[in-house]
Amino acid sequence: MSETGFGFELPPHLVTLRDTVEDFVRDEIVPAERSIPPEARGMPSDLIARLQDKARAIGLWCLDAPEEYGGGGLSSLEFVIAAEAGSKHRFCFPQPGGGAFGHPPPIVLYSGTAEQIERYVVPSIRNGWYGFTAIAEATGGSDPARAIRTTAARDGDSYVINGTKMWITHADYARYGVVYARTENGISAFVVDAGTPGMEVVRSLPVLRDHWPTEVRFDNCRIPAGNLIGAEGKGLELAGKWLQRARLLYAARAVGIAEESLRIAADWARERETFGAALATRQAIQFAVAESRIDVNAARWLVWEAAWKHDRDEDIRLQATIAKAGAVDAASRTVDRMIQIMGAMGLSRELPLEAWYRDLRTAKILEGSSEMLRIFIARAELGPAASARNPKQT
Repeated sequence: MSETGFGFELPPHLVTLRDTVEDFVRDEIVPAERSIPPEARGMPSDLIARLQDKARAIGLWCLDAPEEYGGGGLSSLEFVIAAEAGSKHRFCFPQPGGGAFGHPPPIVLYSGTAEQIERYVVPSIRNGWYGFTAIAEATGGSDPARAIRTTAARDGDSYVINGTKMWITHADYARYGVVYARTENGISAFVVDAGTPGMEVVRSLPVLRDHWPTEVRFDNCRIPAGNLIGAEGKGLELAGKWLQRARLLYAARAVGIAEESLRIAADWARERETFGAALATRQAIQFAVAESRIDVNAARWLVWEAAWKHDRDEDIRLQATIAKAGAVDAASRTVDRMIQIMGAMGLSRELPLEAWYRDLRTAKILEGSSEMLRIFIARAELGPAASARNPKQT
């Protein structure tokens, strides 16, 4: 499916897509989450499998993966609308639906060889395999060109990988991963099968959010030369494509969380009474709700603009950066206000607000920290003057 343009109202097919995803979340995923203990950090695999069967049955499977490989084939605009609708539940990080809608492979694999696509992309979509992406290291994540210390040395028909990756999502149960390493010609991307000798998931890394990343070590890990994705030295170029899509997803998910938190708290304010009057009559509550509605609507348009331009094959590095920074900040403010409106109930694990609060705080660091995003935006706006030591010399 594709969408070449839209106005201030969604066309019928996008309304249907949004409503179908929202209905599935409300009728299937939210009850499933409520059935597990409040201290759980995620849904168990058997519960996710049952949800996946139901999602497949109604066509909600790997929605953004190309149709030719068995996915839903959604355009970027369609995808962000579905992602927003699919994020209105507790365990929507790191994926809307908590895995119920499948696990599309790392996007850089679509640039792989026919053999790589047949070996990894097609079965990932068909079987719901997890894959991981390993860029960040202990030396940093926002500047991979300098921070990456992991190496991949060519040795005949193989590459030998050595180094350690940090903060890697899904590596503890993935079938394979895309690993970025320094080669003779620069940073390159490789696909590495789980269980390859020399690759070890060392530990889980306890963090603020419920979903914990991992540390992955490579000790003389030998892989076939055919596992190189694209050309040597082109890894960061491939990673840029992944990053744009990842930022769109983060932004759309943030909008969905903000919208749902506003709904939850607004319903509470209508029913809750203090000192003989509904909470909704209090000006402080009204202002918090109004500010949040402004934030949510503005963030949504940032996301839609970036996605729309992506569908037009425009360079969206700036738009995706603005959308991610703006939407995550707007959602963080909104969830914080809604917790304040609901008081102690807002802090309770009986509701998803406290989990979203932690997820959004984490989102200000992942896929580009808020500061790095603002530096990029400012440089795009100011041009060479932003980097010059003496502006008069520019």
